[in-house]
Amino acid sequence: MNTIWRLIDALARFVIGLIAKVSPKLGGLCEKLWNNTELVAYLFAGVATTVVNYVVYFMATRWLSMGVMAGTWTAWVLAVAFGYAVNKAFVFHTHCESVTALVKEACSFFTMRLVSLGMETAIMFVTVELLGLHDLVMKLLTNIVVIIANYAFSKLFIFKK
Repeated sequence: MNTIWRLIDALARFVIGLIAKVSPKLGGLCEKLWNNTELVAYLFAGVATTVVNYVVYFMATRWLSMGVMAGTWTAWVLAVAFGYAVNKAFVFHTHCESVTALVKEACSFFTMRLVSLGMETAIMFVTVELLGLHDLVMKLLTNIVVIIANYAFSKLFIFKK
């Protein structure tokens, strides 16, 4: 498990390093915030999870010819698995004393993410399928709404200390 956490941290630090190449000052600030602030760490984790969600959605709908809903759900499954690992290790820093506690925490995370999947599915259905708006634009805007909702769910219900 430590290897997974180190890989996730390395990925985050790699992204911060890229930011630092463009703007050393901003990169330094991102590094400081990644190490010290729960909310900002959550935002970084949310952005990384959104990237996973968005890329998987793009690949599913463009390369695998899935429909909007199938692509949304496929992207959701992979993004939620990634999001759980990142949030547990780097945002909320929880430790489970037993396998039972870990399973309970993971089930809570996935259950609350089902609520946000319902939100995401409804928004994508209405905006893309019914209103005909551009799916990639709506996917990005929908993810912003979902990130905010997921932080509240995580803070209040899942990763309680």
